[in-house]
Amino acid sequence: MPILVDSLKTRYNAVFLSDSDSLFYQNLHHYFDLIEKTPELQALWLESEKEYHAKHTAIWGREKCKTDEEAVEKHELTMRLERFNMFCHGCTIYMRVYLPIEDYKNSIEPGVEQDPIALLMIRGIDRISPNLAKKNPFKWRRERLKVYNRWFVGQRGTYEQDLRQFHLALLAAIEDKQKATAAPVEKPHTRKLPINFNYRTGDFTYQGVSDNLTPNGQEYKVLKALLESEDNLASYFQLILAMHPTAQTDSKSARADLYKVILRLKSKMDIFQNVKGSGYRLVFPSSEQKAE
Repeated sequence: MPILVDSLKTRYNAVFLSDSDSLFYQNLHHYFDLIEKTPELQALWLESEKEYHAKHTAIWGREKCKTDEEAVEKHELTMRLERFNMFCHGCTIYMRVYLPIEDYKNSIEPGVEQDPIALLMIRGIDRISPNLAKKNPFKWRRERLKVYNRWFVGQRGTYEQDLRQFHLALLAAIEDKQKATAAPVEKPHTRKLPINFNYRTGDFTYQGVSDNLTPNGQEYKVLKALLESEDNLASYFQLILAMHPTAQTDSKSARADLYKVILRLKSKMDIFQNVKGSGYRLVFPSSEQKAE
């Protein structure tokens, strides 16, 4: 899922870079839209929801608490459950932001019949036409809009904190899923590559030419990441992370730095291929690759 994780992180960063509340809520919608419409991510989301309901039921059962102490204890267990459950971190955003905007986006109903909540996020309460209240007072009267508007005005920080917690929990769930479904490896290498690379010293030999990469230098880290990746293919963001472990996105400047590193490596050995829209891979002449 490397490319999928990159897409998640790109949308995550877009949320925090939003320069208006309207864009902020729309970008939150874009983030959750990827989860909702990607089967692998949706499965993790639904699994977390199922886990929450099962554990919540186990805590409270079907009988009422007999003492105040029992109620306090169950409340504390519930708080602990919600603190570490991915579904709990994301459900408010999903219900209050994603679903209303998604419904508004896909609806063909006239404006007066739309859900006011979506327009509160996209336009703001002061840009909603008073004529709507005249046509449908139940939905659009000002007092009603003010009640809903409390969910959004001045609440950006709360939604940002929820998204941070949810995003980290989702990345952890993805990692756990990958570990659980990884096929067992019978042998550490299925093929012998025609490059001899010393991880300790950075010395390498390729096609009879020997040279050195400074251990833990950028060229060293990029080559090491490609040698250790499946099929010697790594996404742009994976390679950027290899160089800069604290990076949060594959920005244009980060990709430019990566490109310069690749050029320096290619000057030593021309085995680096750009896979457009994906990343880089190591490519050797077929005659040089020998099975063990």
